[in-house]
Amino acid sequence: MMRPKHRYLLVESLNEIHENERPMFEFRLYKELLHCIGEIAYHKVNPKIMKFIGNDRFVLKCELGGYEQLVLGLTFLKRLDGKETAFYTINASGTIRALTS
Repeated sequence: MMRPKHRYLLVESLNEIHENERPMFEFRLYKELLHCIGEIAYHKVNPKIMKFIGNDRFVLKCELGGYEQLVLGLTFLKRLDGKETAFYTINASGTIRALTS
């Protein structure tokens, strides 16, 4: 059986994400993505925040087959917990190391 392949995205947020807000930010982001792309697509994408880089960037892991849906879902997210926001996909790669170097 083959291991599932993943894609890592370097995402920049318009708003800063302070260290004490990160767990709640993750929950809200997953909730809004679920609402935006739908339950079936969400489980196909299977997003997970792997690493925060500074206060406005993070690495988001997803399944290779749902990569396009995740990029579209992030594009359509305009509000997170009542605040206006925007997410920009800076780069995508098969490894975290390639994104951060």
